[in-house]
Amino acid sequence: MTTETFNRESLAAWYAKQHLATDPGIRKVIYVPTGAGEREIRFLEISTLIHDVRSNRQLVPIDFGVDMGQESQHKLFVVDLTDEQWEQVLKGELKLPSGWLLESKVEYAIE
Repeated sequence: MTTETFNRESLAAWYAKQHLATDPGIRKVIYVPTGAGEREIRFLEISTLIHDVRSNRQLVPIDFGVDMGQESQHKLFVVDLTDEQWEQVLKGELKLPSGWLLESKVEYAIE
């Protein structure tokens, strides 16, 4: 999606829908805006295609720079999780990356 201005919430919704539509392993995208920078979009993506047996691994976001050098420049950060890891996050057994908070999370799922 190319836009002339940056609207974090509408872009987050668009990205979430695109990720769900194009990656067959993703069953849920959780947008976590609380604590994010003004031009950051943060996602937790729950995927059935991840086979990381280390459920206690450190969660590290992947940084996708988007629209670099344009007025709509921003970053999209994604952390991929298994169902088990997501459950551990919800129980407080697995920590999110520093500064990532679930307070105002928005969940997107396949409809």
